[in-house]
Amino acid sequence: MVYDLFLGCVIPARLPYLEASSRKVFEKLGIELRDVEGFSCCPDPTGIEQLDHETWLALGARNLSLCNKNDGVISFCSGCVETLKGVNYFINKDSVVKKEVNQNLQKIGKSYDGDVNVNHFAQILYQNIEKIKENIVRSLEGFKVAVHYGCHYLRPSEIINWDDPFEPITIDEVIKSLGAESIDYDLKLECCGNPVEKADKELSLQIIN
Repeated sequence: MVYDLFLGCVIPARLPYLEASSRKVFEKLGIELRDVEGFSCCPDPTGIEQLDHETWLALGARNLSLCNKNDGVISFCSGCVETLKGVNYFINKDSVVKKEVNQNLQKIGKSYDGDVNVNHFAQILYQNIEKIKENIVRSLEGFKVAVHYGCHYLRPSEIINWDDPFEPITIDEVIKSLGAESIDYDLKLECCGNPVEKADKELSLQIIN
């Protein structure tokens, strides 16, 4: 299996340890991640899209136009996955939108047909859960883990379209495959509060706390 790797902005700039550890995990599972020159910001589904949907589509489609059509593109960021899946959704839903996007891309000598398979890294882990079990060196038996799926991982469900938005199981199953216990709690499926900060910082902090 070979996937193009879309890192986005935040992980390489602020969370490099996530990238380093994820690369090691995928290498262990025999899944090749290929870096692509020219990727930019996804862009953020809670930022540019709210201000200018056409620009958001064009930027996202430009990124996807750079993919090498391996087994698809994979990202470690739920926001990036939502954007790239969203671009596919809107382009493939409406031929007029696809035409407009490609008219914008033509200005830089690019085009995009909406055919790149976009994947969340946890999705690929879930699909390879037996390989995970085979490669465990030290079981996490005895650990209790509180999974938080977050908004972008599950919603909008018609765009993400791979786990149940009301009763998700994928990350829980990956945790269990490592030997740990995935515990339930009341706020498991609630928004973390971060995107709200752009409009109401006090409310955002209340949600996070």
